[in-house]
Amino acid sequence: DASITAIAANCPELAKLKVRRCKDLTDAAITAVAEKCASLAELSVPCCSNLTDASLAAVADNCRNLEVLSVMNCGLAALPANIGKLSRLRKLLAGSNQLKELPRSIVDLDASCAFDVNNNPLQVPPIAIARRGIPAIKRYFEEHDNTT
Repeated sequence: DASITAIAANCPELAKLKVRRCKDLTDAAITAVAEKCASLAELSVPCCSNLTDASLAAVADNCRNLEVLSVMNCGLAALPANIGKLSRLRKLLAGSNQLKELPRSIVDLDASCAFDVNNNPLQVPPIAIARRGIPAIKRYFEEHDNTT
């Protein structure tokens, strides 16, 4: 955490951060990166098991240039409700977590965003729909809203 926080403090133009299998990486460090490195285009933190949707919410609030987000196998229970703010996102890799539900704002992502939520116990929308991408998820939520 201290090293990543120091990088964030001293490298405000940081464009890419890739950290893999770092069990000591926490929300505090990722939030520091999000708040201090607004130019971040790629954040890849697969297999970093101490992260939660709190740090990803900070990323969505602050990293408007983000194009790639990889949070595979982090043990995440949820994606942040504001994930749809990442309007430049082209790749979202969130497979092998504990996601049961996708936030409705996910439909605000670009329809061409490459999207992976495989190996999650996804229920809303069902995994078969999520695998078809953002347009299918949008249709699911629109249909669900009309039936409730």
